[in-house]
Amino acid sequence: MWNVMIIDDESIIRKGLKQYVQESHLPFQVSAEARNAEDALALMESIAPHVLFVDINLPEVNGLDLLRLIRCRYGEVVAVIVSGYDTFEYARQALQLHAYDYVLKPVPKSDLKRLLVRLDQHLSGLYPNLSEPPARAAYQETASHREDGSVLMVKVTDYINGHYQDPELTVSKVAALFHMNHTYLSKRMKQELGASFLEYVTELRLSKAKELLDHTMHNIKIGDLAIKVGYTNQYYFSRLFKNRIGMCPLEYKKQSGR
Repeated sequence: MWNVMIIDDESIIRKGLKQYVQESHLPFQVSAEARNAEDALALMESIAPHVLFVDINLPEVNGLDLLRLIRCRYGEVVAVIVSGYDTFEYARQALQLHAYDYVLKPVPKSDLKRLLVRLDQHLSGLYPNLSEPPARAAYQETASHREDGSVLMVKVTDYINGHYQDPELTVSKVAALFHMNHTYLSKRMKQELGASFLEYVTELRLSKAKELLDHTMHNIKIGDLAIKVGYTNQYYFSRLFKNRIGMCPLEYKKQSGR
């Protein structure tokens, strides 16, 4: 199992991330939680985590400065920056510190699972002598058959799933990346997946929005939620959500009892 340390000053975020990791059924265990840099540094030596989930907005010493200290003392531990700030400067600093990824709060559960899959593969390359846990082998076998369709469609949907937050994600853009005509791509998706490009992206984005509304730790404003799932216009997003789900986002959250 890969040991994980979650460093965040909000207990509800730590609890939510820990629950997500546990429910992923991937070979990760949360071995330690820290509220600040001092607690994290005190735990580093005894826990020896493989992965850190580090919030930027920590008290006294922020997450990026903490990562600098950890890099000096403990070398290249794999770190994921978890941030509420979508700013280029923070992302640039995270890259300079060799962070594995920079993810924005709130994180949909399915997105975290995709990240954990990639982390598992990355760690397996770093530590090839560690025996492969049965959970990983089982997941890889399932993942290899996750799409009903051609290898091309698997690649296309993988790209869409990784970029659904981009408001400029269009069929023309994706078609160009895969060197095909945009009309052909949409027809091919309809044939193999039962949904055109627009239908697939819309359903994906709305499912991510529902995930975020389904969890108490995600106290997100509707305007922020719209941006989070790839829509720049809050009112268009709310209207689309109501048309597809049968109620507006706020009604959905209330009905969920959360």
